[in-house]
Amino acid sequence: MAIEFIRAISEGKRIYGILHLPRDLAPPCVIASHGLFSSKDSDKFVEIGEFFSARGIALIRYDHQGCGESEGDISETTTSSRIKDLEAMFELAINHPLLSDSIGLLGSSMGGFISVFKGAADPRVKALALWATPSYLGGKRGVIDEETPPLREAFYQDSKQYDTRQAIKGLGNCLILHGEADELVPLSQAEELYKSARSPKHLEVFKGGDHRFIDPHHRQRAIEMSLEWFQRYL
Repeated sequence: MAIEFIRAISEGKRIYGILHLPRDLAPPCVIASHGLFSSKDSDKFVEIGEFFSARGIALIRYDHQGCGESEGDISETTTSSRIKDLEAMFELAINHPLLSDSIGLLGSSMGGFISVFKGAADPRVKALALWATPSYLGGKRGVIDEETPPLREAFYQDSKQYDTRQAIKGLGNCLILHGEADELVPLSQAEELYKSARSPKHLEVFKGGDHRFIDPHHRQRAIEMSLEWFQRYL
């Protein structure tokens, strides 16, 4: 396996990522989008990249504007800007000479949230794995915040136009993974997404699981299930 350092332009800012490449020629690719205050270099995303690429699926993990290595200010982030970041990475992947055009999306928390909208808008997205993903943000503080965030009011106003319960109605091939005891996004939101999605779909509830999949057994099972899902549908 090899890695390639990549970058794209989103809203005039450079966003950076890492492409995990398997040995296979022209492999399918999964684009992994991190949560609100996370980055591409979280232990979870590094593990996913290494696990997938060792088994024949390329993976891109990247930093949104204002996160990790990417340019921008986290206080200016919105759902709309994050969707544009994902779109920029998607276009990089679809045009990459070493990748096939079979692309899936994996997202954690808000990363899953934006992945639903990209999938709903773009038929080139073949499958999704949604980890701890909210069904809506609600347009008000406190819905998904881990702490008092340095976000401007534009984030909360922008979020009002996005409802994954509606967007996911046109989507199949959705794997939904959620901790039973998720402290940030209630399990009921995952159940709403599952109910709204088209078949094939699957909801896996991790007994006692938290928002970040900290339990190593839960995390490993979630990674394995995600890989199996993409092997089936990409």
